Amino acid sequence: MRRITLGDTTVTAIGSGDICLARSAARRVDHGDVARALHATLTAGLDLIDAAPDAEELAARSVRELRLRDRTVIATRIPAISTRDVLSDRLPPRYVVDRVERTLRTTRLDAIPLAQLPVRAFWRTSSAWPELAGTAARLVREGKVLRWGAILDTVEEDTRDLAQEPWLVSLAVPYSLCNAPALLGTRLTLLARQPLAGGALAGTLGPGVALPPDDDRRDIPDAELTRVAREVARLSQWVKRTPPAARSCDPAKQQLEVNPRHPHLEADTLPELALRAVIDRGAVALPRLHRHDMIVPALLAASAPPLPPELLRALFPEEKT
Repeated sequence: MRRITLGDTTVTAIGSGDICLARSAARRVDHGDVARALHATLTAGLDLIDAAPDAEELAARSVRELRLRDRTVIATRIPAISTRDVLSDRLPPRYVVDRVERTLRTTRLDAIPLAQLPVRAFWRTSSAWPELAGTAARLVREGKVLRWGAILDTVEEDTRDLAQEPWLVSLAVPYSLCNAPALLGTRLTLLARQPLAGGALAGTLGPGVALPPDDDRRDIPDAELTRVAREVARLSQWVKRTPPAARSCDPAKQQLEVNPRHPHLEADTLPELALRAVIDRGAVALPRLHRHDMIVPALLAASAPPLPPELLRALFPEEKT
């Protein structure tokens, strides 16, 4: 499988992303299914686990049971303590230290392989930033954290400034065929959150799709679902199997009719294509692998050769590099 550098180590180009028990439950995936899928991904060789706070213990237990501590990187998150957009309120150093200690107790890890902080790029000018950076460096010296990463919910123009922080090794942001911000060329390893665009690029999300009552995607307006289905139909010109969403509404069907025919197709499914495209842009793809049926496309993408340059240009027509 292809590998990507992460600080002083390397990881598989695809990991198990956003292991969140609350979100899985809302989407009618129970705890046992999540645990079994995680075991399957680790057994298959994927070695980066992105765990929400409610899944830290599950992730660590799975790694211990499979005796994979030496090769697995568990990426944990330190959630902000306040909603105020002020660094000293959201991530006070004492709170960061307490959260690290709590995670170590919960997971029974000797050290956190990758601790991630929800930061804003402009906070680097805050008077509180040096203390946060100093606290992070001290926790590394004490052997409690091996590496630090930043998490951004949205991409700001000055994101590249974070690469100037020597204590950061990664940057986690939403990144997919539907959302490809210009983040290439920094020394930070890009961790691509939502590489399947919240399930849209799985090819099943479209108008009329039945979702569980608590599923967060039920709030997506019909007009947006139609747009998603049409985009899925457009992308389906490059895969062998047309996804269901591409036939879920008239605009999507019309797009299918005008799609050009390509003599050679590189990927079987849209999820495989979407993941391979993200990897080829130099990122680690972190799809939600909460079900067994998503594991095979992930493994195929992680093991496949690079896509042709002309196809990448067609898939990312507006990306600035």
